[in-house]
Amino acid sequence: MMTPDWKSTMFIFYDDPTHVHPYTTEGVRELILLHGFNEVSAEIFYQLPIIWKYPLMKVFSCILRLAGPVRKIHSNKFIRWSRELMILGTGVK
Repeated sequence: MMTPDWKSTMFIFYDDPTHVHPYTTEGVRELILLHGFNEVSAEIFYQLPIIWKYPLMKVFSCILRLAGPVRKIHSNKFIRWSRELMILGTGVK
């Protein structure tokens, strides 16, 4: 499962009407365990394909995250998706 990270988007989370319930990595992990999955993991996921291709770009993304939680939606996609993180949760049934 993939859901927005509450810690990085708390100030803009409800600006999107599809965001109903906020989650943290711990909450996602427990939710997946609660539904009977094994080998459960939940981790922060960057939505930036450039980071998938060039992992060193993650350094710049981490520097941008030092500004704290997002307080407005940025038009620059690199800035936006460096700071608005997702949680990727997996499990095996």
